Amino acid sequence: MRCCAAAALGIGIAGLMALPIACGGGDDSNPSTNNGSDGSTNDGTITGDGSSPRDGSVISSDGGFPAGWLYTSGNKIFASSGGAGGGGTDTQWMGRGVNMDDLFLCGFNNTLANASADDDLKAIVTGLMTDWKPTFVRLSLSMKSYATESWLGDAAPYKGPMTDIINMIGANPNVYVLLTLRTDASMILQDPSDPEATNVPSDSTSTPDKTKFPSGTDAVYQALVDTFANSKFVIFGLSNEPGGNVITQATLVPALTHAAQTIRAEEDKLGVPHHLISVQGIHYSGKIDFYSTAPLTIDNIVYELHAYPPAQADYTFANIPVILGEYGPGDH
Repeated sequence: MRCCAAAALGIGIAGLMALPIACGGGDDSNPSTNNGSDGSTNDGTITGDGSSPRDGSVISSDGGFPAGWLYTSGNKIFASSGGAGGGGTDTQWMGRGVNMDDLFLCGFNNTLANASADDDLKAIVTGLMTDWKPTFVRLSLSMKSYATESWLGDAAPYKGPMTDIINMIGANPNVYVLLTLRTDASMILQDPSDPEATNVPSDSTSTPDKTKFPSGTDAVYQALVDTFANSKFVIFGLSNEPGGNVITQATLVPALTHAAQTIRAEEDKLGVPHHLISVQGIHYSGKIDFYSTAPLTIDNIVYELHAYPPAQADYTFANIPVILGEYGPGDH
């Protein structure tokens, strides 16, 4: 759940299998199966009463989102048809996809010294889209970068090529990308035993370095929104397993609420639709049930569970939509 694996299962990327990315072929009888970059799996939305992972729900479009944008309604996610005033039918969305790493290649390229990393990553994406055909990609930003400033730093080694790769994924029809801010120098480390996977976003009062990051991680989220403001295929992930197993609900929820509000404020400033935002829980995001009692009072929020293995009661709620960001047969 918190490591990397050099494996590729069920994907035609021969010659690239030694790269630190593991993308698995799921059970095609379940359209939600989505295997992950760390030997884990990553699912799309699991909603409803648990009797079926997807019930084929449709609702009348209210024109609130342009065609192709995702939005939440109750405990489901829908893809907008763009019909105004009920002039179309929106269908429940469920992703089938993979987890994957970015140019840092899970630490193998932690200084971004590998000049061919972007070409290697593009080849991986081509293999994924051609052979496994995911509709949902969870992409970890700055994974094992050792707190390297990436999105806010020099655009040439990271932001530029990563923007190209993300747009390359999103250019495929009906494919959505969850951009997970996994590690950033502005974030607050919670679990020293797991420094690349348990960081919590900071704000102007909690930032680890007020001189370098006067607004904390807010500036990173704002920059990501600026880059992908009009990208209907992007879902923003606030963090990865924030706080590990040491943070409390009382500490985590305000931090993630502030981060989500920062994204919403930037979208409103730019006058663009609200993207889905994925919010995680405590215990390495293995516990999200408390959100069903007190959901965030922000629109278009989905709640992300990581579980090995997942129990149905942990991801089926009557009032909140859930994404299985990682899952597997047992702790590994």
